[in-house]
Amino acid sequence: MRDLLKELFRIRRYKNNQGRNIRFLTMFGVWAVFICGAYKFTQLAFDWAPLLQGQGVRYIVALVFILAGMWFGYRLVQWPVFADFLVSVESEMIKVSWPDKAELYSSTIVVLVMFAILSAMIYVFDLVWVSIFNLLGILG
Repeated sequence: MRDLLKELFRIRRYKNNQGRNIRFLTMFGVWAVFICGAYKFTQLAFDWAPLLQGQGVRYIVALVFILAGMWFGYRLVQWPVFADFLVSVESEMIKVSWPDKAELYSSTIVVLVMFAILSAMIYVFDLVWVSIFNLLGILG
């Protein structure tokens, strides 16, 4: 954790050309979390904090939160431990053999059919158990 705190105050980039796509997407994901948090912050009622009653103050605090989050997201993907993990994830994802359209279609059909069969089985079991419990007087 101390390494991450040190990394937040550095400017250098770590392995800039490796894992660019996954690091970029991770950074945007972190940014999205901070932006959603700032939006939610502006929607909260602040009965307990009179200083935050004004809309202008809320938006300034939210903007500062977003800017801090953007810096955090940028520095997080430059943290050597996390960056090495993301680089290895991207290299492994390149090795994955993705299905073609026909295989994806047939696999989806199999999953949907099995889901329907299992749902029907659970429904029948539920009906049977409810009937048994009603006969025994357990359910009212």
